[in-house]
Amino acid sequence: MEIPRIVHDELLHQVAGPHEEYLVAVRHAGVSPIDKVDVILDGGEKAAMTADSQLTVWEIVSVEIKRLLAVAFPMMIAVMLEMLPDLVLSVMMGHTDVARSTEILAAYQLSSLIQMMIIGGLIMGLSSAIDTMCSHAFGAKRMVELWRITQAATIVYLTCLPFITLVLCSGKPVLVALGQDPNIADVAGKMLLASLLLVPFCIMYAVMKSALQAQNIVFPFVLASLVSFILSSIAAYFLAFHTSLGYIGVVLGSPVGWFLKAAMVLPVVLRNSVFVESWPGWDWVEAWARVPKIGRLGVSSVLMMTFQMVGFSFISLLAGMLPNADVLIAANGIFVSIISLAFMPLLGICIAGAIRMGNALGAGQARRARLISFIVMSASLSVSGVAAGIVAYIAAPYASAFTPNSETTSLATDLIKELLPLLPLLGFAFGMQSVFRACGKQLLCAQLNFVCLFVLGVPLGLVFAIEFDAGIAGLWAGNMAGTIIFAVAGICWLRATSWEKMAHDAKHGSHPADFDDEGDFAVAV
Repeated sequence: MEIPRIVHDELLHQVAGPHEEYLVAVRHAGVSPIDKVDVILDGGEKAAMTADSQLTVWEIVSVEIKRLLAVAFPMMIAVMLEMLPDLVLSVMMGHTDVARSTEILAAYQLSSLIQMMIIGGLIMGLSSAIDTMCSHAFGAKRMVELWRITQAATIVYLTCLPFITLVLCSGKPVLVALGQDPNIADVAGKMLLASLLLVPFCIMYAVMKSALQAQNIVFPFVLASLVSFILSSIAAYFLAFHTSLGYIGVVLGSPVGWFLKAAMVLPVVLRNSVFVESWPGWDWVEAWARVPKIGRLGVSSVLMMTFQMVGFSFISLLAGMLPNADVLIAANGIFVSIISLAFMPLLGICIAGAIRMGNALGAGQARRARLISFIVMSASLSVSGVAAGIVAYIAAPYASAFTPNSETTSLATDLIKELLPLLPLLGFAFGMQSVFRACGKQLLCAQLNFVCLFVLGVPLGLVFAIEFDAGIAGLWAGNMAGTIIFAVAGICWLRATSWEKMAHDAKHGSHPADFDDEGDFAVAV
């Protein structure tokens, strides 16, 4: 089954300079929002919008709910297959050395934190911009341009490689400088060094995924993720428990998984009809000409993803500064893990909602897009509420699966139950963020994430944790307060924004500047 995906970046809201006739039309437009958008639509889009305006709210809502569910379910499968390997490796990690299980698990959580900030924030953030450019090139039947973009993307990733290598090789001193326990930092540093092996395969996979995904080819990714999950888990188990590598063997499971995914997708690209018929060969001049554009488009997405993770990341770092740090970090890692698991269905809904909102805005259907935003936020709140109930029920057995240490499992269970109200709040916030993404407002969302979760949430968490002796629950209470502020700010933005203007922006921003490509041609697919 094909999994459609839409990634909204600054490219999607760079409004073309208004023409004089358009300004005149707007000046004389009536108060009807349809009239305001109507002046920029062609005949087919005008007809579609007129038909949409004649439907009742319930007719639109019922149709969009069916469409959202049809997209959300395959999205859930894709998200699950991406997240399961880390979950399985975390469970293995706590059993590699029973006497040091808490220390090793805490180190693994810190290692995962650094990887999430560097690999997740930088590589995946840039990937969203590349996805957008590839999708536009394929939609315009400019196949040579699609491959030029992948060449430029490779250059961008390679320029980031020295920085990524430096950070991963400096894991121990960085963590010690951030106030972490030296023993835990030493173990985490070794894990980060081993994780360096996955970076080339991650970059290779990201480039190929952007090229194929733009063509709506997604099944190979699902299959590759499933096979790599099974084989990398077996490899990690063998290396950890049947060799002298121990916990390093578990860490090596991740590079094995990324290698398998890249190796399985590569033949798909080489046999791809678009690649076979339109691959232009490497041209460094043409590739470098596109690097600045990819860099500009990637900045807002990188900032959004990074600031979104900053609030969560600092909780783990701050937990390392509290008494009994190893137990606190391990318990926090278990809590974050169960939250991630509970939000799998929610992420499917949010991604599907962003797709449908983006499609509606691009078609000038502002009313439909607004209704979809209400559906997504309501569904996010409802699903996360149900997830909170399930999490409360499985808290104790879930925590026990990670480590035999009774103190850690007890603290993790208590933490999960104390922070259940955070799940619906985060669910609503995720729904709100999908609206920001669909509207091309990643930079605004990044600013709100930074202010609410970092500038406000982190200091409040420290006050609760230290002054009120609330421990790690206090750190999360600060994050909860920041999330509430983010939700309120998002609601205020929604009330003040003009869906009609966003529909205009989406339409006029969907035509990126052309490069002068010789031999650019369409390929029948």
